Amino acid sequence: MAAGILGGTALSGPAAQAVEQLIVQRAIQSMYVDGHSVTFEAYNINGANYVKLRDIGEAVGFEVYWDGTAVQIDSGKPYTGKAPQGEQAEQINYSAETNPAVFNGNYNREVYNAAYTVLEAVKQGDLRQRESVHLESQEDRWRLETALADLANGVTLSLEAKGSGVYEVYAHKVDTAVADAATNDLIQQASKLRTDKEKVRLLNNYLCDKIEYDGKTYASINEIAAAPSPVNGSCGAFADALNYLCGRLGIPCFSEHGESHFWNAVYCDGEWSYIDVSLNDQVSGHDYLLFADSTKKQSSDPEAVRFLKELLAPGSTL
Repeated sequence: MAAGILGGTALSGPAAQAVEQLIVQRAIQSMYVDGHSVTFEAYNINGANYVKLRDIGEAVGFEVYWDGTAVQIDSGKPYTGKAPQGEQAEQINYSAETNPAVFNGNYNREVYNAAYTVLEAVKQGDLRQRESVHLESQEDRWRLETALADLANGVTLSLEAKGSGVYEVYAHKVDTAVADAATNDLIQQASKLRTDKEKVRLLNNYLCDKIEYDGKTYASINEIAAAPSPVNGSCGAFADALNYLCGRLGIPCFSEHGESHFWNAVYCDGEWSYIDVSLNDQVSGHDYLLFADSTKKQSSDPEAVRFLKELLAPGSTL
């Protein structure tokens, strides 16, 4: 389309007028895939909505990619969005077992497969894994990177620009050596408990004892765990600390944020629930918002919340 507009600058008369009348706006297009409502980012061109073939392939589940010269479609293969490279083994489509309703916009199957692959490598102690994704704009990058950063529990996922709308998802280790040593006894104690909820309740109470809520002060997990007496910390400090501790126990957990506040979503014993440790710190029973079905605040990116739930626990939102 850009090439057509540039070419049109050399035209005159009716042809030039036609180019000048081209009106393009971003839009939203809703469709149904296997009975599930799916929302696509569309482009409204002179009154008609157009969606990307790549997005259709992701939603329906067929392969579509650019091979360098033309678009290729393979209806017999699951979507990866990547051209095959020689005899390289076919990539696993981790998104096949997830709730298809979570995929739209930035949070698509390509991003899911990339992030999942990197996280699986991290579990094996490998921080070298990198996976490519395609994004339309810097704004899209910022939104996705913000969502992935909410997973931080000793390892943070980030994006690195590789040019022409291509980014690589990669993991980098956060220095938690001090916290690791200081919380070993806590993790051992929690590991002996029977259910995930019992474990997370212990972590919640530990943090309420270790942090005094202070909305203006951030404290790292190293500072929190090593301090002999409670340290001041904001709601973000509480949420990040719970992420870290749950990560050590292998319990899926991530931060949520909205309305200038942070809290956590935690997957315990087969279900997602919400915990707000900073609010719990301010009541005697440390249970103001503990394993709740809903939160007191509205998330700034509900689509990211659903996507992250599926990323950490595939099929958990079905």
